[in-house]
Amino acid sequence: MEPIDALRPVPHHRPVKLALPLAFALAAMTLATASGCSSKGAGQSGGTGGGGGAAVVPVDPTGLDPTQTGPFTCGHRELSMTYSPPGGLPSRTIPVHVWYPSQSTDGDHPKYEGIFEDDHSYDDVPLSMPKWPSGRMPVLVHSHGYEGFAGNSARLMCHFASQGWLAIAPEHVGNLLGDTPATLPLAMYVYRPFDVRSALDFVAGLPAGDPLAGKADFTSVAMSGHSFGTYTAWALSGAPQEMSWYQTSCMNGGLAACDPTQLAVLAGDVSDPRAKVIIPLAGAPSSQFSIADYDQARTPMLMMSGSLNDVGDGPVYMGVTKLDVTWVVVDGGCHQLFGLGNTVLGDPGCSVLPDEQGFALVNPWILSYARYHLLMDRTAVVKGLVEGTQSISPLVHVQHKLPM
Repeated sequence: MEPIDALRPVPHHRPVKLALPLAFALAAMTLATASGCSSKGAGQSGGTGGGGGAAVVPVDPTGLDPTQTGPFTCGHRELSMTYSPPGGLPSRTIPVHVWYPSQSTDGDHPKYEGIFEDDHSYDDVPLSMPKWPSGRMPVLVHSHGYEGFAGNSARLMCHFASQGWLAIAPEHVGNLLGDTPATLPLAMYVYRPFDVRSALDFVAGLPAGDPLAGKADFTSVAMSGHSFGTYTAWALSGAPQEMSWYQTSCMNGGLAACDPTQLAVLAGDVSDPRAKVIIPLAGAPSSQFSIADYDQARTPMLMMSGSLNDVGDGPVYMGVTKLDVTWVVVDGGCHQLFGLGNTVLGDPGCSVLPDEQGFALVNPWILSYARYHLLMDRTAVVKGLVEGTQSISPLVHVQHKLPM
């Protein structure tokens, strides 16, 4: 879960903890999804992905309407990955969740963090391989927010899977609901981008017997991040970081367990060239980046925010001059519009935009942007949304500018 004050601006990503009683009060709530998704496999492979169901029929996903749930249900698996982070840090084992296209509903529903049930997702159901021209699925990789979890934006993951994509989300262990310390260690700023990079490596290297082995197109990767996950997204985009902020935070106790070797990692390039489109959701600006730093990102950028959660994307949009950047604001949107659901934290003001309506505005826009820039998709709806000649709703406001 995002922190309880996520409905208000959270300057510099300095979050206020979400009270655990509230989290457990929400446990009875389910993650409503228009498309299916799910699975909890064991060990490295996370299960066989071979659950029961009728014989599948391949579907050509090119030209699907991005504003509608696709023809696939959404399979889900929870994998486990171990990798060696840089900066002298010890080996790190974290869960990696994947959502993928299926045509089966013969599976249990996942329950993220043992609390949040995704009741339209299906665990370990068979992959239904779409008929992409490349023979492989394009990829969305996602970074969750502070005190979040991989399934925090499962609705977005499942929208992509329903349209024939593979969605990947590592869990940033040490910054999850229930395991986040009062003061973050410096290492978390190293872990986040390298969790994502290593998750892509891990899925790309699945053994030959795994149903997903060789099925993903890692030349077509979009990267999204929600809230604190936008730090991860900008870092992966190639934006350099403000080392003065880290040094000051280490000296004044704002960060714990500071190590010069880790500072050296953050002073370098932690980007991933596989991520060719970056999509920060409800998270800028951050003290880790200046406007000049943001302006050095190396990919097209889609920033999205809600009108009831002014996180400060406006100054970033107005300040950058070298980016192909689009800024989308959704009227009535709160912080969890891009996560569990617009109304999930119970703020009465957020109820003006019901969850289903909110997801129907946000998810098609993100998918269209990824299709436009990664797949060179110029079908009418995709082209119209991204180029501003077509609108999903008068509630969605789009601004776009090219490098000067």
